[in-house]
Amino acid sequence: MVKIASFFTTMLLIFSYLFGFGSSTVSEGFELVRSEKLPSTASMFSGQGLCYDEEYFYTSGSLTFINFTGLAKFDENMKCIKKQANAVPKEFYEKYGSNHIGGIDCANGYIYAPVEGNIDGEGYLYNFILLYDCETLEYTGTYYDLTSEYLTDGIPWCAIDRENGYLYTSKFDDVTEILQYDLETMNFVKAIPLDEELDRLQGGSVYDGILYLSYDVSDSTTEQVLAVDLTDGSVSVEFTRSLPNYDNEAEDICVYPLADGTLFHLVDYDKLINTNINHYKPVSE
Repeated sequence: MVKIASFFTTMLLIFSYLFGFGSSTVSEGFELVRSEKLPSTASMFSGQGLCYDEEYFYTSGSLTFINFTGLAKFDENMKCIKKQANAVPKEFYEKYGSNHIGGIDCANGYIYAPVEGNIDGEGYLYNFILLYDCETLEYTGTYYDLTSEYLTDGIPWCAIDRENGYLYTSKFDDVTEILQYDLETMNFVKAIPLDEELDRLQGGSVYDGILYLSYDVSDSTTEQVLAVDLTDGSVSVEFTRSLPNYDNEAEDICVYPLADGTLFHLVDYDKLINTNINHYKPVSE
């Protein structure tokens, strides 16, 4: 029965990928301006994270079944400029089982990459922020150990408030608080309680004092972008998206205004080693 279900799901994914089921839609007040389907060779480096430094987009990718991690650099039209394979240093994998980079962010010329470690099936108990050079995509040798009582389910994403000098992150599931760290020292500052429990958080980005989160709705073609008020922990739905392919996995989010009017840039992974970068803009009623 399991094999039959697996075969059915695989075939559904293939037909969905080749032909699409319906079209991509977005809730009222927002518009999908453009979408780029990255080739498989670039998607390996781009299926997890996305950030922007006012000139380039940076992405992260992970294929845990082969212990592959990667980073890539793109222009605003998502033309790949540079790729870095095996981004997580070997010593992290050997010591902590670190084989996954999640949703990234960048500041001060560095990419801040959340890296999870899993040893012998114990779960993602070893959680780090590794710094990479934006110019070369190479690991700088600087890392911060964020393993603590708060991060008991990995470190799936990070988001940087450049204006105020903070980094935010959380667990993946059963999230009741957002964790705040000092960006310069990476010392823990405080936990911000949320007014509702969240699950399956794949990415985050801070814009105009609001933390926007990418929520991957399980087994659904409808995904949500959530807005968190960092002053009081209140959560609201910013907008919803319906994706054409069966069970696209919503990954990271980057919020930054571009010249074409787009503000929300999201990574969607179609589970056939292809990544889609979708760009949305808010529209007046």
